[in-house]
Amino acid sequence: MKKTNRLFLMVLVAGSFAMLLGSCKKNEERTVVSVALPEVVEEGEGKAYIDFFNGNSFKWNGNDQVVVYNLATDGSTSEKALYATSSDAAGQPLADFTFVSGDNISAKQYGYFMFYPASKVEESWNTNPAVMPNYQYFNVSPTQEYTLDVNGKPTLDPTSMAMAVEFTDLTDGVQLKHIFGFLKLKLKGTGNVTKIVVEDSRFNLNGRVAMKLHEVNMDRFTTAQNYFIANDDPYQNGPFMAYWADYSQDLGYYAEASEGGKLMTLNCPGIALNTSTETLFFMGLRPGALKYGFKVYVYTDNATTPAYTYTSDNSWHYGIKAGVIKNLALSF
Repeated sequence: MKKTNRLFLMVLVAGSFAMLLGSCKKNEERTVVSVALPEVVEEGEGKAYIDFFNGNSFKWNGNDQVVVYNLATDGSTSEKALYATSSDAAGQPLADFTFVSGDNISAKQYGYFMFYPASKVEESWNTNPAVMPNYQYFNVSPTQEYTLDVNGKPTLDPTSMAMAVEFTDLTDGVQLKHIFGFLKLKLKGTGNVTKIVVEDSRFNLNGRVAMKLHEVNMDRFTTAQNYFIANDDPYQNGPFMAYWADYSQDLGYYAEASEGGKLMTLNCPGIALNTSTETLFFMGLRPGALKYGFKVYVYTDNATTPAYTYTSDNSWHYGIKAGVIKNLALSF
């Protein structure tokens, strides 16, 4: 797989996992972790919201799930557990997460780590210090689902997001940090939208990756992302390439190529368009996506060929950045 297709695929780490966690020890107290969601920035149109109509923060869904890790640097005693909110958390920016299954999370070792959403975490989990300690696999689905918030307004599929944070105390409040960015499509046209497909010209938008969790550092990730976005051609930028080479080696970063990896599909239940008012659609995308050009295919009324195809002008300002919403208005 080419380096250009691997780069920043690491940011695919969080979203929805098929995760099978082992049974836990009994008769031990379960810690409640309070988790807050970060704000987002919308380029070109003021504020942005996960419900996009009320407030400036993401909101939890009822029964949302995160994965909590207590990491030892050699992996030999690392712990991993699934935590979840109650149904009462729906619409709240801050929620309490309680233990569901997995290891008992004990006193901090090297450090705690959290990923959201749990559905992106695979069962594969290597803690063998003789091989690759704390090596976790993650998978980003090639599809997202059109979703309405608690008020019936269009929002993001929660599994299309990715957030993570390092923290030091289970009893302190935790605020997640964005890994993915977002595309806001504003469509005018005719027909009932049944599918929207985004095709990146260079990078994989879905696939499977792995890395050493105790080496994942959100500040280093932000620095690498800013290097990448700020340069018209990062691969000709010496400081960026040196920084990424060093960081990816520390991570033990691995990515798999996948057929159709450059595509991300938003499945829609026949959302009616009109020619006078914009209809909104949201997608979560990995940082760096769209930077080198992309296409958008809009399918209507269950047709097998797109009713409309948009080809970008290859302008680098479209590059997706963590926690930032990019706006794209299309008419057909």
